[in-house]
Amino acid sequence: MPDAAVVRNSYLAALRAGDRRRAFAVVEDARGQGLDVAALYLDVLQQSLREVGRLWQENEMTVAEEHLATAITQMVMARVHADVAADVTQGARSLVAACADTERHDVGLRMVCDLLERDGWDVAYLGASVPAESLVHLVRERRPDAVALSASIAPHLPQLGTMIRCVREATGDAAPFILVGGRPFLDEPQLAHRLGADATAPDALAAVAILRERVA
Repeated sequence: MPDAAVVRNSYLAALRAGDRRRAFAVVEDARGQGLDVAALYLDVLQQSLREVGRLWQENEMTVAEEHLATAITQMVMARVHADVAADVTQGARSLVAACADTERHDVGLRMVCDLLERDGWDVAYLGASVPAESLVHLVRERRPDAVALSASIAPHLPQLGTMIRCVREATGDAAPFILVGGRPFLDEPQLAHRLGADATAPDALAAVAILRERVA
C-alpha cells in the first residue's frame, strides 16, 4: 500500500498546477497500489483541500485556483465512487444529507455520503445550499433513520439550527438521528447539542462510525 503522505504531496502538486489529468493519474495509481477509499478521502483529498484553503487565505492561491482545485477533487470523488458503488448491496438504514441554506462547501458532506453508501446505506444527498423547507419535505417523504447537515463557517450556524428545529417539529417522536459537521464544530463540538443535534463528527470516517453505532 502506498504512503498516503507521498500520494497527498503528488495530488496537491497536481491541484496547485490545476492539472486534472495529473490528479486523476495520481489517484488511479494509488488505488491500483491498494490505497483504501477511506484513506484516499481523508488522508489525501481532504488534507489537500485543507492545504488549498490555507494557501488561499494566505494569498498564495487565487479564488479561481481554489475553485478549480475543489472542482477537480469533486470529479475525482465521482469517478472513485462510481467504481466502488456498483458492487455495494443497499441495506435497510437510510440517510438524508444537506448543507445549510447558503453553504456552498459540500465536499466533506459528500465524503460522508460516499462512505455510507459503501457501508450499504440508502443515501439521499441534497448537496449545497438547501432551504429548510426543501429538506423537511424530503424528510417527511422518506422518513430516514438519520439526517446529516453541514456548515463550514459560523455565520451559517443559525440556518443549521433552523433546519434542525424544522426537522424535529415535522417528525415529532419519530425524529431521525441528526448529525452535524463542519469547521465550527471542530473548534467547539458542544455547538452541536446547543443547536439541537444529536452528535457531531470531526471527519467523514468518524461520522460513519457514529452513525453505525447510534442508528439501529
